Amino acid sequence: MKLKVANMPLSRLLRPRLLTLTRAPPAARCSRGPLDGQRRCFSVPALVSQDKPTIHDPPRVMQPGQMVEVSSVIRNWWAFPAVGFNSILEVPVYKMESFSAEDDHVVGSVVVPNSIFGQPLRKDLLHKCYWYHRRKLAGYDKQMQMYKWEWPGSNRKYRPQKKGGKGRMGRRKSVGKFDGVHAHALRPKDWGGIKLNKRIIWKSIKVMLSVKYAQGNLKVVDSLKLESHKTKYMVHHLRRLLGRRCKSAMLVHEGHVDVNDNCRWASAHIPSVRRENVEGISVYNLLKYHQLVITEAALAKLIREIQTYPKKHGWGQKFATPDGRPAPVPEKVAGWNNAWIARKERLMSAEFRAKEFFQEQQKWKWSAELRGALKIPRADPLLGFRVKEFLLNPEKPVWDKLESLYADDEPLEDDIDIEEFDELVESLENVSASKQDEEYIDDVSEIQTKPLKALVAAHKLGR
Repeated sequence: MKLKVANMPLSRLLRPRLLTLTRAPPAARCSRGPLDGQRRCFSVPALVSQDKPTIHDPPRVMQPGQMVEVSSVIRNWWAFPAVGFNSILEVPVYKMESFSAEDDHVVGSVVVPNSIFGQPLRKDLLHKCYWYHRRKLAGYDKQMQMYKWEWPGSNRKYRPQKKGGKGRMGRRKSVGKFDGVHAHALRPKDWGGIKLNKRIIWKSIKVMLSVKYAQGNLKVVDSLKLESHKTKYMVHHLRRLLGRRCKSAMLVHEGHVDVNDNCRWASAHIPSVRRENVEGISVYNLLKYHQLVITEAALAKLIREIQTYPKKHGWGQKFATPDGRPAPVPEKVAGWNNAWIARKERLMSAEFRAKEFFQEQQKWKWSAELRGALKIPRADPLLGFRVKEFLLNPEKPVWDKLESLYADDEPLEDDIDIEEFDELVESLENVSASKQDEEYIDDVSEIQTKPLKALVAAHKLGR
């Protein structure tokens, strides 16, 4: 069976109930039993209120199939749940095995959470999950076909274009003339190689359960333990419970707790009935089968698994503690406000108390930030502070940029030998001795009165 929900409007999901919206009270629809010929009646839920649903609605009990004003739900399908806001979702519990019309078929009721059965009908999430399951079911396709150019043989023209008395024909391996040639050949492909966020699958399960609740296709029974293994008795019980217009159903139970072999044998030969554990519930199965018949034990396990699924996958809030739990609130340290108390007492006992309070009040102002202290200092000492040249590697001056080009790491001359050094010292000593022997003119008047030649001649005679 192929399901088409790619472009399904939301009114299509609610179609089984749209025909009964004009009826004020729940009507009774009857069917004839397959065994005793008696007429069996079951209720058809109706519209609860014509008012637009809001989050301020008072709490009210909603049965499966009852919903609020449909136009608002269809118009705001992503936000408005079909059962309305603040609703108490109560599901009657039916007796699965009953042969007498005098028996009370309703044995009790259970209240289901709105977080699972009262979600907005998100058709976009259902579309993603449906095609995810379809591709996973398709798996890996090994079919291999060949294009026309991949077949062996020549690609020449098969016969002349003209003067043949036949139609024009190109290559002999063209599509339609050669068996196995395809214009759009199928190649091996992994259809199941697709990933989907687990949060979307988890959310879609809750949306699909909400759809079943809004359509009235959710039935809770006490157990699936039957006294007979005959298929006709199983058909009798399902027709009494679901009516004759039911096309398919899925029976959900919890392991071996609430089901026996008689139920397994009786339901094995009904093509439109599928029996599953709680782990077998998926968006694809809920879309494929119209009615959902679930036991009380399976319903409790389903609710528990859905509610604890985020915690198992670590989606909740995380804390930096060894055990992952919230850190305890630290206790107050004794004397943590002694300085503040002493300061307040000093101000209260001061002579000019009002003046001191006023001066102290002028030092603080209310903070406009959403986080932090409520009051901050009015005069910020770092208000005009600016950090300059806050660089890890400051920029070097211009003359240092080309310093590496002119740096000479090698010395100009080699080390002087000892003999050369001694000769250098002797030459310096001779120069200093010659300078000591020189005579200098002490009287300045001689320079002014005698000419330069006479001074030179007198100097040479003195040597």
